[in-house]
Amino acid sequence: MYLEKEEMKFSVVYAIKQYKAPINMDLTYRIFTWDKEIMQYFDLAEVLAELLEDGYIVKKFYRNEEAFCLTESGEEAYRFFKTRVPYSVRQKIDDAIGRVKYDEIVDPDAVKAEVIPVTSDQYMARCSILENKVPIMELNLNMGKRRDAERVARHFKENSRRIYEEILKVCTEDKA
Repeated sequence: MYLEKEEMKFSVVYAIKQYKAPINMDLTYRIFTWDKEIMQYFDLAEVLAELLEDGYIVKKFYRNEEAFCLTESGEEAYRFFKTRVPYSVRQKIDDAIGRVKYDEIVDPDAVKAEVIPVTSDQYMARCSILENKVPIMELNLNMGKRRDAERVARHFKENSRRIYEEILKVCTEDKA
């Protein structure tokens, strides 16, 4: 697919806005160059450099790596020029972002729960939630009996989102 230079810039701004979170370099390249045929690797590198230089995007440290996000000027450019991105390109970007988000959500390694022996007759449920392979919550519960630890591990895997939200709520509530 052939895009004019300005359409490439608008496409990158569009993708960063659609991703809804700072987007790392790997995902940016995956959306635009791998199998999507939106633009070539070196074109994307040049466009990113120009957008950084022109102040439409910035790099920030997010989830232990550098990522791109829109500046105020980038947000404004998105509002004015999003329709300048060809519909077919917007569709490819939206599909690619949807697949990336889906992959992150259904990552089989995102929730781990295992039973660990503590002593010869004591067992612990070790549970964790990972986001981009980085632990965001780890929980160890000494349950005594193996079957109790297995039940807790199973329950954690089935209800990890709710457990995480409840723990986060309790840990961050203000007591006024």
